[in-house]
Amino acid sequence: MKLFIANVPHKLSETELKELLNQFGQVDSVMLKTDEEGKRKGWGFVEMPASEQAKTAIAALNGKEIYGRKIALSESEERGKSSSGNIQRQRREYRRNDQAYGGDIDGNKW
Repeated sequence: MKLFIANVPHKLSETELKELLNQFGQVDSVMLKTDEEGKRKGWGFVEMPASEQAKTAIAALNGKEIYGRKIALSESEERGKSSSGNIQRQRREYRRNDQAYGGDIDGNKW
């Protein structure tokens, strides 16, 4: 199961985070995001193969204070999807200025 972790203290290393999560089960990988200069962004991803162990880690560590910051740990969602799993995009309304519309939309000349 892939987990998302946010509000990670900059001085918490990937190794320390992995050791912390190993209390709850096997950790396949820990990846804390960095910028171009190598400075941590304060968030990342963790992969744990067993869903039950991952859920136990979420319950125990979400909101826990580490180095003065309360970390946020949750199940990762696919990018661009809502919680219902459907991609949500707003539709654009295009206005045409031709004879089919009489050149007049909503009382405005276009």
